[in-house]
Amino acid sequence: MKHVALILVLLACLACVRKSAQLPSNKADNTPTTQQEMLDYNKACLQAETNEIQAYLDSNTNYVASTEGWWLHVVKKGDGAAIQPMQMVTLNYQVERLDGTICLSSATDGSKTIVVGKRQWLQGIDLLLPTLTVGSEVVAIFPSRMAYGLRGKSPCIGSYCPILCRIQIIPNP
Repeated sequence: MKHVALILVLLACLACVRKSAQLPSNKADNTPTTQQEMLDYNKACLQAETNEIQAYLDSNTNYVASTEGWWLHVVKKGDGAAIQPMQMVTLNYQVERLDGTICLSSATDGSKTIVVGKRQWLQGIDLLLPTLTVGSEVVAIFPSRMAYGLRGKSPCIGSYCPILCRIQIIPNP
């Protein structure tokens, strides 16, 4: 009899355990997740960047699109050798936002000497240089993913900021 009473007490205790409430099947939880909010924000930022680049290109028609996603205007074709990957090159440069604000310049910061393909500066520059010859002067527009990306470059270049680079490839002695 003690065993039966003990089993009945255990069953009574288990029956008292409260289950969590469930949403009715016709009431979905429509609260956006943090992950979805971040995806939506990134899409909006990328769309705004695309719109900014397109507006600039609409008023500056002398640019040619590359297959990699940047745009180029050749000011002067160089008469030197074609630039090769892993070649050391020296550049005079000016980096601007598309609104014309100058952010970086070799006039104030000095020329840059980089090895092509080593990602010592911008991804866009590493993609651009092998298409040029020594002595060339070009203006290139890079989307943020090929420039300073999400982090930007404080204080002038914000996140998702496309840039315009004026580049002159200086012949090395």
